[in-house]
Amino acid sequence: MNYAVILAGGYGVRFNSGNLPKQFVELTGMPMLAYSMRTAECNVHIDEICVVTLEEYIPRVWAWGNEYGISKLKYVAKAGEKRFDSVYSGLCSLPAKPEDTVIIMTAVCPFLSQETINRHYELMETYDGVITVVNATDAITASEDGFIANQTLQKEKLFVQQGPQTFRYCLLRRAHENYRNTSQEREVYEDSELVLRLGVQVAMVKGDRFCIKVTYPEDLSIATALYPLFSEKENRKGQGA
Repeated sequence: MNYAVILAGGYGVRFNSGNLPKQFVELTGMPMLAYSMRTAECNVHIDEICVVTLEEYIPRVWAWGNEYGISKLKYVAKAGEKRFDSVYSGLCSLPAKPEDTVIIMTAVCPFLSQETINRHYELMETYDGVITVVNATDAITASEDGFIANQTLQKEKLFVQQGPQTFRYCLLRRAHENYRNTSQEREVYEDSELVLRLGVQVAMVKGDRFCIKVTYPEDLSIATALYPLFSEKENRKGQGA
């Protein structure tokens, strides 16, 4: 069984959308979350969907599932305080077997292509973990305090991670439980880092520039402008162009 866990649990404080979290803000007439639900609904590999969201929005997510014809929506889980808490909540809500797969998606990346998801499942036939990346276009500088530069890494062998991430259920759950049960010096934001700590070989799929993450108010304007181009690209791919 292939499960999709869609994260829709943040409050989006950087987005400045008032009382409405950004994942529920309308994009071309639909709540942003609906794009991710539709993407998972349309993918031939994904069997069931779990949305992880704020407790007060759980009834609304079920209503949107009905409104937008998301027949694969089987579970809606309560979001946690941190991202890793929300992922774990989603994992615990699934009746998954160890060898099942879980693809982690986010409600604020509305333009995820079917081609990217399909490539994940192709590689999952060989690997136990797959992430999505794009080539870094600039050097990356690391800083411990946000003021003094500690290290600069050149772009040639660097990649910027996008969503989604896909893992074998048993490994992803073990990685999260190891992290939760151990005293940590710093917070981990990406599931891939937790899985890599297990020594698992994680493959990479090249994503595309359409898969932007809506973080700031201006990103919504960018996404609105990109929507017709993304839709045209997806339609061409669907027709075998």
